Amino acid sequence: MTERTASFVARVPAWRADEGRRRLMLLSWLRPGPLLLPGVIMLVMLACGLFPEWIAPFDPTDMTDAILAPPGPEHWFGTDHFGRDVLSLVIYGARQSLLMGACAVFVGGLAGGLLGLVSGYGGRGVDLVLMRLLDIWMAVPDILLAIIIAAALGPSLTNTIIAVGLVTVPRYARVMRAQVLAIRSRPFIEASRSIGSSHTLIVLHHILPHTVSQMLVMATLGIGSSILIGSSLSFIGLGVIDDRPDWGFLLSQGRSYLTVAWWFATFPGLAITALVISANLLGDGLRSRLDPHQRGG
Repeated sequence: MTERTASFVARVPAWRADEGRRRLMLLSWLRPGPLLLPGVIMLVMLACGLFPEWIAPFDPTDMTDAILAPPGPEHWFGTDHFGRDVLSLVIYGARQSLLMGACAVFVGGLAGGLLGLVSGYGGRGVDLVLMRLLDIWMAVPDILLAIIIAAALGPSLTNTIIAVGLVTVPRYARVMRAQVLAIRSRPFIEASRSIGSSHTLIVLHHILPHTVSQMLVMATLGIGSSILIGSSLSFIGLGVIDDRPDWGFLLSQGRSYLTVAWWFATFPGLAITALVISANLLGDGLRSRLDPHQRGG
């Protein structure tokens, strides 16, 4: 850098430099990359979940004489054993599946985040007790625990959300605990304590803001696994039972017709696969962009 250029840079106001950094950060987030395809798939799924009546070609409860008709110009995904349009069923099923996944992540993230916060900030005794309880919790396989809770509560969307949310609590609690333990020993926390800040103020203004990015990544990754567990419950008859079923129940209905109507189970299964993979790819992308170590900087 020449002396003239250096003097010019030195005269640039600080607010212009900050604005330039913000623009560069925004451009790095908006540039096309590996997140483009999963992002488009997620947007399509969200559109199907929010506005199914505008997108679906038929009402999912309409029954026709075209029973188990193969995919064609009129019914792109074929029809089921009641003559219903499978494409419309898949589109309307997106609402149930996305709602279940998002609400389950909210329940699990909220409860797990609170437990992790108390465990990481509460001291050695509280941490020891809560972590041993979480170890017992995690000793039961996720799907088995979800089946037990869903069977006890009964099949419904609300009970499925509760079952899946409770299953995911330990993973959020452990991530939050690790974040809190790493943050509470930093110098700015000690400085805040030295000036007489209360525990509530320290937690709300210093600890929680530093855990948002990691919990956001966990929530994005958790949507896919929550939908997968919820679909599994619906597949065995313990999930959403409705005249507009979710993808798991459609998959369960279609398995009996695999030899004569492959499309009945294939397209709901592909929808589940596409959504889970897209959510996982978005979570990995968020982690690489929010974590400076992942960016290599």
